[in-house]
Amino acid sequence: MTTVAEFMGSAAASPLNGSSAWASRYAGELRRVVVEHAARAPRTLQVALGPSEIGHECDRQVVGKMAGLPTTNHVTDPWPSIMGTAGHAWLADAFSADNARHGLRWVPEQRVEPAPGLTGTADLYDATWRALVDHKFLSDASAAKVRAPSGPAVHYLVQILLYGRGYRRLGLPVDRVALAVWPRTGSSLDGLYVWERPYTAEDDRIVDEVLVRTRLRAAVAEQVRGGVLSITQVPARPDPDTCYFCPLYRPQSARDGGPGCPGTAGAG
Repeated sequence: MTTVAEFMGSAAASPLNGSSAWASRYAGELRRVVVEHAARAPRTLQVALGPSEIGHECDRQVVGKMAGLPTTNHVTDPWPSIMGTAGHAWLADAFSADNARHGLRWVPEQRVEPAPGLTGTADLYDATWRALVDHKFLSDASAAKVRAPSGPAVHYLVQILLYGRGYRRLGLPVDRVALAVWPRTGSSLDGLYVWERPYTAEDDRIVDEVLVRTRLRAAVAEQVRGGVLSITQVPARPDPDTCYFCPLYRPQSARDGGPGCPGTAGAG
């Protein structure tokens, strides 16, 4: 058991995250518990990639995950993921309760298989509109990018199209796919924004291309695992919106040549 003297001895010289040196040190203790628990969450420890990951445009990021390379990213913060996990669980309960009150309409948290060996959990299916809905808990800045005329990032679109394919393989029709963007940092539901599009034959083509690319990436990952290729030989597509969350991201590698991918720090 840590003594009060030992506890205070490790406190910062001046308060950083609290009203006093003790409060600042205690904030660090609380943070440690959260970070350690987040690092052991099933989603963090999963090895097989799902629909939310294979749509990323950066080959190096996806191949690195497939190859099981060690994490070199020590700058990312687990809090957005924690808030997203909690929000998804709450919404699943809410839509299940709505079924109990008003009759069966929603299918929350359904495991689907868009292609053999590729599985994931789709957030929500609306039987009334035959729509596949994926929840996103985003900051104002990230939500603004979804609202832009160009629409959501490619990996978001690929994710919902794959879930749509998964539901179709279950025998359920999917006429539309949608992103429900919930305000992660806002104080009101007025920030809720829905982006949608009809599911068309063109979307089937997009899904087929992603699945082919995934098989090619898996073959490259085998070469990386076997030492035939270095991960730095795999093409990267640095993106400030996704590099920060990539497990291989390590901006210092642009200067010291060490492990990891420099991402945007090495671009240009």
